Amino acid sequence: METDGAVLPITVSCSPTVRSCRSHSEAERKRRQRINGHLATLRSLLPSAARMDKATLLGEVVRHVRELRGIADDVAISAVPSEGDEVGVDDDVAEGGCGRVRAWVCCADRPGLMAELSQAVGSARAKAVRAEMTTVGGRTRSVLELELLGGPTPIGGEARSAIQAALREVLLADRTGSTDRFKRQRISTRFGASAL
Repeated sequence: METDGAVLPITVSCSPTVRSCRSHSEAERKRRQRINGHLATLRSLLPSAARMDKATLLGEVVRHVRELRGIADDVAISAVPSEGDEVGVDDDVAEGGCGRVRAWVCCADRPGLMAELSQAVGSARAKAVRAEMTTVGGRTRSVLELELLGGPTPIGGEARSAIQAALREVLLADRTGSTDRFKRQRISTRFGASAL
């Protein structure tokens, strides 16, 4: 447009619907970019997921998360020491049911505990063929796979009771002592105690 020889700039005004359409398209494009970025991350986390379509990838992720949740639940139930002292012996754990049992002890951690457990197992005429120990906050849980001395024979109720009684003696051996003496102090005495 010209007026009196001066050129006025032509401004393109967009209607409100055109502007909202553009902002919606831009927001949608950014959302798709975020989704694709997260899908790429999932593909990098799962083995052999590089060439999966989105639906298959999400299904595989759900399956994998459920599997991991089950593993975590199993670990939490079996590995974390409980607050109370306990001893237990499970049935035969070996294939064919000959000669092996799983026993566990949960108690306050203390020096020499593993040696005491080893002596208790030996006194029950068994030997540990596998052991898993977890210690958290001054508590320990020891899971032992035990085999009777003398070869693979079926473990009867008498042998199971002997193992459980021997392990229970380990728990009772330290009932008179304080379990707190083996924990680290929570209050620092590094700067000295103030006089009261």
